[in-house]
Amino acid sequence: MQLKTLDATIKSDGPKVDATITTETIDRDGEVIISQGMDATEFEKNPVVFYNHDYAQPIGKISELRRSEGKIDATIEFAQKPDDYEGSYFPEFVESLVEQGIVKGISIGFVPSPGGVRKASDKDRKDYGEEVRQVYSKWKLLEVSVAPLPANSTALVTAVQKGAVDIDGAKKWLDYQPSATTVYISLPKRGRLSSI
Repeated sequence: MQLKTLDATIKSDGPKVDATITTETIDRDGEVIISQGMDATEFEKNPVVFYNHDYAQPIGKISELRRSEGKIDATIEFAQKPDDYEGSYFPEFVESLVEQGIVKGISIGFVPSPGGVRKASDKDRKDYGEEVRQVYSKWKLLEVSVAPLPANSTALVTAVQKGAVDIDGAKKWLDYQPSATTVYISLPKRGRLSSI
């Protein structure tokens, strides 16, 4: 399986976000994925969204995939915390990081279809740039993940200090270590914390 991550264009609307999951541009590996070549048949049977390709951390689902010229957009719906759930809820934690622009990467897992990968041609280099090495023209979408790269650690500190994300969740899931001089107080809403 191949993994491709890009800095996503994300628009938030409550528990839903619209994100571009891939574009026809050269990635860090010198590769281009052709959006019209996507086969999402199997993925759409179980369109789960994970955190950083960790299959033990489902955080939501894709409710809509949209192909357009040169890109694929998706609507991600984050899993909502059950009423009787106690403690920090990881999908809600990730949703908060995405809404604030701290975590803004989207990554796809895919496999090339037979005959769907080629070495870059002169035309590919003209269309996409001299650095292109390989093009995936037919491929199967296996999974979509919200990915922490690129993540802004300064923004995470600010989010914890302002109470926008739960400090216990930040410690548990992101190995966040607050400075010794920061003091936190509990807020009643959603168990979030704030600094003073």
